[in-house]
Amino acid sequence: MKFPELIPAKFLRRLNRFVGEVSIEGKRVFAHIRNTGRLTELLKPGNTVFLKEKNSGKYPFEVLLVDMGSSLVCIDSTITPKLYAEFLNLPVRFEPKFEKHRFDLMYDSRVVETKSVNLVEDGVALFPDAPTERGRRHIQKLIELSEQGFEPQLIFVVQREDALVFSPNYKVDKPFSEAVQEFYNRGLTVKAFLCNVSLREISISREIEVIFLKDG
Repeated sequence: MKFPELIPAKFLRRLNRFVGEVSIEGKRVFAHIRNTGRLTELLKPGNTVFLKEKNSGKYPFEVLLVDMGSSLVCIDSTITPKLYAEFLNLPVRFEPKFEKHRFDLMYDSRVVETKSVNLVEDGVALFPDAPTERGRRHIQKLIELSEQGFEPQLIFVVQREDALVFSPNYKVDKPFSEAVQEFYNRGLTVKAFLCNVSLREISISREIEVIFLKDG
């Protein structure tokens, strides 16, 4: 997935879940954040971020990447389904709906829910970084679909390069993590992938191991 030309800036503060204040060559502006996670280890005052210009909406920029020194981190969680679809390189249907639940994509009988992973601690990619009751409900519905003949999949896309393994984040959201464990124990597909991230593009590079680090 190609990026447009990005603009370097300094991150100043997060006003709410969707808006941050940044400095571009000393000029303070507001930028949209397409991620409802906490991102506290990423969006620290003084960190270098890279912005994408927007042609619509209230704010002229979007915070797309955070420079963590050892790795660029893409924090846009809305691109994850398309990123995975690019990796599959298969015809897919986006946003299939089952009753009140809408999932990310579907191909053949496989119903896929993708998760954008940004947090890495000691080489372990973790999700979520904030409690997600909606995420837990989605997993329960996927389990129901498996009993109706569908093949549900949970795909965790680590949108950075510096993780070795992936684990659900028991410390932050135990109910969600236990739901992932139940999903896995039923023999359903749980996978995690690493990305290559540059100022020009992001792409899924390879699969990494899924572990269940309950002491984390």
